Amino acid sequence: MKLFLSVLFLSWVSIMSFSAQAFEAVGIQKGTEYQKVDAKINLPNQKSVMVLFGYHCPHCYSLEPSIHAWEQTKSSLIHFEQVPAVFNNPNWIFMARVFYTAKLLGILEESHIQYFHALHRDKKSLYDLGSIAKFHSQFGVTEKEFKDTFNSFMVEKKIGQAMKITQASGIDAVPAIVVNGKYRTDVPMAGGKDDLWKVVDTLVKR
Repeated sequence: MKLFLSVLFLSWVSIMSFSAQAFEAVGIQKGTEYQKVDAKINLPNQKSVMVLFGYHCPHCYSLEPSIHAWEQTKSSLIHFEQVPAVFNNPNWIFMARVFYTAKLLGILEESHIQYFHALHRDKKSLYDLGSIAKFHSQFGVTEKEFKDTFNSFMVEKKIGQAMKITQASGIDAVPAIVVNGKYRTDVPMAGGKDDLWKVVDTLVKR
């Protein structure tokens, strides 16, 4: 009986291991679950995951919980960051400024999800600099500090970098994920939010 149970257990382990390996080996295909980026994006870490998003995008807001759930399980060797997509459109540039202003002021960890909540859950009209600066003052900065940083050279520089990443990735919609600076995927390509992170985990090992 013990021998039978041992064989059964080993068989189950083998099946589970094979399933995981099968997903990595043949479960994703270029052109289906992912694409190559238009131009390789140079990053400080070889293993990296970037989420390109827009604050005014409801799909980006919907993805936030799964982003944070995945972030809790990722390897410490993987560099992770969220990057505001910057298309050649004033609205996208403006929203990217909000992100980098908060980041440079050191309040992004608190303000990021709260600004998302305010726009999509609470339906607040926070789309002009005055109201946005007032909103962010709850995180320990003055409205003047926010406005000055918003219009600063450093934010302008970050916008330029984000625009280059957006262009190099070849995306035309968000949210999108760039892995190792070489591959891109998104929820529709992956087949859903759960499978998205399986695709990401597979790509990051390449």
